[in-house]
Amino acid sequence: MPTRSIRAIASGQFAGSPGTAMRAARAAGTTIERLLGRPVAADRCPTCGRSG
Repeated sequence: MPTRSIRAIASGQFAGSPGTAMRAARAAGTTIERLLGRPVAADRCPTCGRSG
């Protein structure tokens, strides 16, 4: 994937595609739902929301 495409998606100039979301999730080692879902603080469990 070209760097300029990633930059355009990150800056909001381009919405991306389902294929792009799948590639990004795979690269990040997560699911599409987690990638596109509600942000979770780094000190919280992404499953239950507890800190610690």
